[in-house]
Amino acid sequence: MLFAFSLQSRALALRLAVLLLAFSPLPTMAHEGHDHGPPPPALPTTVKPRLAVHTDTYELVAILLGARLSIFLDRYATNEPVTDAALAIMVGAETYTAGRRSDGTYSVEIPHLASAGRHELIFTVSHSLGDDLLAGELVTVPAGADASVSASPAERSRHPAETWWATGLALLAGLALGGLFRRRAAAIALVTGVAIFMAPNPAAAHEGHELSPAPASESFSGDIPRRLPDGSVFLPKPTQRLLSVRSEVATSATVPRRTRLVGRIVADPNKSGLVQSISGGRVSAPAGGLPLLGQSVKKGETMVTVTPALPLADQSTLLEKQRELEGALLLARQRLSRLARLGEASTPRAQIEDIEQEAANLEQRLATLKSAKISPESLEAPIDGIVSASRVAIGQVVQGQDVLFQIVDPASLWVEALLFEPVDISRIEEASATMPDGTVVPLAYRGRGRAVQAQAALVQFAMTTPSASALIGLPVTVYARSAQRISGILLPRDAVVRGSGGETIVWQHVDPERFVARPVRIEPFDGSQVVVTAGIAAKDRIVVHAAELISQVR
Repeated sequence: MLFAFSLQSRALALRLAVLLLAFSPLPTMAHEGHDHGPPPPALPTTVKPRLAVHTDTYELVAILLGARLSIFLDRYATNEPVTDAALAIMVGAETYTAGRRSDGTYSVEIPHLASAGRHELIFTVSHSLGDDLLAGELVTVPAGADASVSASPAERSRHPAETWWATGLALLAGLALGGLFRRRAAAIALVTGVAIFMAPNPAAAHEGHELSPAPASESFSGDIPRRLPDGSVFLPKPTQRLLSVRSEVATSATVPRRTRLVGRIVADPNKSGLVQSISGGRVSAPAGGLPLLGQSVKKGETMVTVTPALPLADQSTLLEKQRELEGALLLARQRLSRLARLGEASTPRAQIEDIEQEAANLEQRLATLKSAKISPESLEAPIDGIVSASRVAIGQVVQGQDVLFQIVDPASLWVEALLFEPVDISRIEEASATMPDGTVVPLAYRGRGRAVQAQAALVQFAMTTPSASALIGLPVTVYARSAQRISGILLPRDAVVRGSGGETIVWQHVDPERFVARPVRIEPFDGSQVVVTAGIAAKDRIVVHAAELISQVR
């Protein structure tokens, strides 16, 4: 029994071993002179064969269209097109001269490149930036071949010879083991091998047929911008020219730390003024008309006239007082007339003078009362400047203390900012304000409030050279430079964008036509630059213009 069980167990193990040997993947062997190890990341092969090389001065991309080679020559550091260079191309023993185009590219007809194969090209650049040599290999495919399928490692399949080799090995192993143990196992090995041989190879096409197309997500056709599987962006040189992509070589620096404040533009309290009515009334224009917005005015110039308007009760009181004064004045004049008829012989001179004085006082009081009802209020300009605000129209009835005009000196404007952080403002070395249109205006520190308002302290700065776009009340961003220093890389603000997940990123120009997003940590520096403290290194090429457009590529 024990011996029988052992034979059965041995036969079962043999069957399993044969099946595993037949169906298990075998290590792929490289062909002679080739290495099937993992290749470095590369751009997808497109319909148009291309060559991309660079030196420390130039970056060159050549795109083949039939037998015509279109060449894009740029500065390596900034990606700015070089349009006035002399360009010669050596292919084998022949030399060709590229002609300039109106779009800033170069073109040359090289019939030798129309044939499929590998072509070594040497470019000679002559320019005021410096003469240089660039060499590279251009790979072309036969006409009609599909060059749009990516040649990534995941898409490479085993050669049909490898399948034959694996099948034969499985048959030999099965027959050898079957001869040692049981004929039934040999039969199983033989059937299994035949099944493998007859089964279609999923990785190789039948004779006379092409490979099945790659999945849509990995099939690239045409020189169009696209997001690559590793997250980088393929941006062809023609598209870079259209988008005006510019880069900058990152350099490390130690710069002062900056504090960001939110503020608004206000008028200089010593160079601004308001025109207000004290009592109110009806507005009337002066002889020259009402001042217009932006009009220059001089101190003491009449800007508007306000005629007081009295309520009905006050008018009745004044009218009653006027009638009372008129009656008293009439009685005084009558008494004076009677005394004058009696003559000085019967009337003392002192009594006549008293009545004359009383009549004169009544006349003055009556004249003052009449003028008080109709005398207009002339409002004058308190300073020299321009009219920045006007809230008045002819015939308008205004109340007392209403602001009718605001006059400012456009050469004397301040910025009032809110300070939320516990920063020693006395150690501020320099400050600047960024306008909504991107204009940067230098500021000079004037003072700081000692009271907290809305959880912030007020800080005032003066604009040393006010911008023409500066308006009272316009919000601005203030960057104050302190004495503390930080180390990092200075980049323009346009280089920093938001990633798909909301993270802060910059785009690194790693290859002539490939860009990689790098998450970074930044701190504000001024209105036009930021300090990158982590995420990139010195000498990296960073996109400083059109970075937002690169982020939109999908």
